[in-house]
Amino acid sequence: MGTIRIGGVVKTGPSTQFWLEADWVRQDWGGNYSVLGVWLRAANGPAGSTGSFANVFGKQTAHANGYMYEHNGNPFLPSGYAQNQTRWHDYQERVFYHDGEGWLGGVGLAMELQYGSVNEIHYGSIGAPGRIPKPPTAPQNLRVADVTPVSAGVYYDGPADVRGAGVEQYKATWYEINNSTNPIIWEDYNSQGYTNPRGLGNGPGPELKPGQVYHVYVQARNAAGWGP
Repeated sequence: MGTIRIGGVVKTGPSTQFWLEADWVRQDWGGNYSVLGVWLRAANGPAGSTGSFANVFGKQTAHANGYMYEHNGNPFLPSGYAQNQTRWHDYQERVFYHDGEGWLGGVGLAMELQYGSVNEIHYGSIGAPGRIPKPPTAPQNLRVADVTPVSAGVYYDGPADVRGAGVEQYKATWYEINNSTNPIIWEDYNSQGYTNPRGLGNGPGPELKPGQVYHVYVQARNAAGWGP
């Protein structure tokens, strides 16, 4: 979503600029989390010189929904850095877990500065990362049609919720119900809203037996896997 920057704070004595930057750097779908990268930056200037320094203990602290890490030192701002030269550019990451539906809200950010007479905090936030996809809900509204002595068709509609990623494939599994093993007689990986072992004529699947009970189980798959 792009780097968020807060701060841009310019301090004198010596002249120094401070920033906190943050960005969502990656997601782990299996672990159900996103990783937030946070940078702390400081640069000499504007109008700085190699002799600019602050010979005191100080710290620049990053907060991301709570304390995260800090850059500290004594002296906090040593001399020897040219005009606009980066004094430091630190980086750490924090893991944020999504909820069971793959959602995660935005994160509050803050940059704290404490050195000499400076004691202040600057606030910002970064918006939510993208939803982590989950397998879709089941296809719905199954209905029987095109019944003949040796075949039958089932129409169905797509899932009520694709849960973050579009449906890539449907599968219809046909079971013969015999009160013991209930074997699978056909798996239709090419159905698109309709499945029929014999098609509308001489289809790819087996003929059905007159008087036999069959169950049809339809699933949808997206980038996160097969749904129920």
